[in-house]
Amino acid sequence: MTGSPSGIVSRVPLPRRPRLRAGLPVVQRRTNEIQIGLDARHAVIATDLPPILVDVLRGLDGRRSTDTLLSLVRGEHADRLKAMLWSLAQRGLVEDAEGSAHRSGLPVSPSGIAPDSAARRSFGVHGGGRLGAAVTALLAGAGVARLCLAADGVVGKSDVGSGFHDDDVGRDRTSALANVARRLHPDVRIGRLRPGSASTELVILTDAVVPAPEVVTDLVAWGVPHLVARVRDGIGIVGPLVVPGRSSCLRCADLHRAGRDSCWPRIAGQLAGRYQEADITSVYGTAALAVGQAARALSVTLGTPSAQPPPTWNATLELDCVTGVVTRREWPPHPRCQCGAPQRRAGH
Repeated sequence: MTGSPSGIVSRVPLPRRPRLRAGLPVVQRRTNEIQIGLDARHAVIATDLPPILVDVLRGLDGRRSTDTLLSLVRGEHADRLKAMLWSLAQRGLVEDAEGSAHRSGLPVSPSGIAPDSAARRSFGVHGGGRLGAAVTALLAGAGVARLCLAADGVVGKSDVGSGFHDDDVGRDRTSALANVARRLHPDVRIGRLRPGSASTELVILTDAVVPAPEVVTDLVAWGVPHLVARVRDGIGIVGPLVVPGRSSCLRCADLHRAGRDSCWPRIAGQLAGRYQEADITSVYGTAALAVGQAARALSVTLGTPSAQPPPTWNATLELDCVTGVVTRREWPPHPRCQCGAPQRRAGH
């Protein structure tokens, strides 16, 4: 099997009911050769296959167990099929359908990070505007096992369009977010976001250009990794990813901004915790980028061996949906910040 990606993750268990990840086509190249996936960064080619293995690999839909598949190919091909299933699982191209009828929608990573592990994790979302609703919808639609939610106020008319419905207007934002999630994933476990809860492994802070200081303080105090997502003047901004004590924090970014603009602290005080209205195009683009980066961030926050720091490590990604340009802007640890990151090398 060819097409080995860089940075293959550490050994993963063989899936009980293997299922190809969403959006991965299986195409036949020759009579005895198939290709799984189309992107050269992670697509694989299996050659010299007997007809029975071609049929089995094209039919990985999660309805049959690995044991059943191995029995179908008989002893002479069983070892090869087992090795191929394990290799596909290593690349994150196959997920385990055991115990979940919901196909994971988290993106396949060309870096070799297995995204189905993210679908078993717990994400938090703090923010209940258009962006928070879109992020919640994407996480739920991706099959995330647990969502912890927190938002202030009630849903307004301007929030409708990215997950909230007209009948959500006037409803408590946190409850409305839970409804957004359950509409897409009825089995998702919903909880209230509490920074001290060990069940929340990464929190996405949405909608506010400047997140509420008290929320950020709690997340840092409890050592909870968090990723900021917001839309500013039609530009979607995702990052930085804050892993307390390891990467630059939001205070680092504020200190850099204050160094460039002495009025920034006063401006930030006026924006802190205030939801920013945003156009629907920027909302959807920013939400998709944020969820993709959140899934990628788990490789670092969970300590996956050899995982490379994601693009939002000590940086933000700025998305302009009109020009189609994504700009990466660095926000290194600030020497005057006491967060602990300045004494460490990025990714360590």
